Amino acid sequence: MKSMTGFGRGEAATPDGKILFRTEVSSVNRKQFELKTALPKEMLSSEIEIRRLAASKVSRGSLSLRVETIFQDPADQELSINRAAALSLLEQLKVIGTEAGLKTEPQLEQLLQIPGLIEQKALDFSDPVLRETLKRSCSDALDNLIRMRESEGENLRREFEKRLSLLEKTVDRIEPLAAAVPKMQQEKLLRRLQENGLAVDLHDDRVLKELVIFTDRSDVTEEITRLRSHFIHFHRFLNNSGEALGRNMDFLMQEIFREINTLGNKAPTPEISPLIVQLKTEVEKIREQVQNIE
Repeated sequence: MKSMTGFGRGEAATPDGKILFRTEVSSVNRKQFELKTALPKEMLSSEIEIRRLAASKVSRGSLSLRVETIFQDPADQELSINRAAALSLLEQLKVIGTEAGLKTEPQLEQLLQIPGLIEQKALDFSDPVLRETLKRSCSDALDNLIRMRESEGENLRREFEKRLSLLEKTVDRIEPLAAAVPKMQQEKLLRRLQENGLAVDLHDDRVLKELVIFTDRSDVTEEITRLRSHFIHFHRFLNNSGEALGRNMDFLMQEIFREINTLGNKAPTPEISPLIVQLKTEVEKIREQVQNIE
């Protein structure tokens, strides 16, 4: 079981050790898979390959991936100044200074802080060595992300087990209380009929049939049976570590909530109603956390 929340970092250097790629990837919950990338423009040719790699490792969640290029020797960066842009900007600043009556001249260090004036030679990602190094960096980051998601998933699994145990114990408390509800409802109906002066012949087959139908509406045996069956399935999901089961678990929790709601409607006694509220509260807590399971 994996959470959809996590973070991973990966680094890989070229064989000559001159260039290192550092990749950071984070993820949050989302119903489908989504990848947002922040890549230097020279890496855009590798974006499709990075997306395929991420999709092969992660099935659900919104991922944000960023890659940084680090030159181990600053001399290898091959920085240069865009002379044409710098001269043009300098001339414009002088004209503006003259028109504004400014006496100070533009300083070179201030100009160099303007984006685009300092250029770096773009890496050639048609080079298979660079592409493979970048891929290793991304792969390591994704693997570390998955490890963190697995760790978070294990924490959630333990929380689910605890809450599921509480659901099971509460249903065990409800079952004997609910077993007495049909007879109570039957007696309540007969009492009301008598209070309103309506004679009832309990030996009349038609009356008996109607009483059976009425009391059957208060029988929650099927709901309790289905709830226990759903609990068993949920335990199986919790013990299944090889699949992405978030959607299945979410659907199952909807079914559990529906059965609890029906049970509460069919057996609304003062003893059972507070227990139904407890069940619904725990189910809502589980449903919120299930939204974060891959």
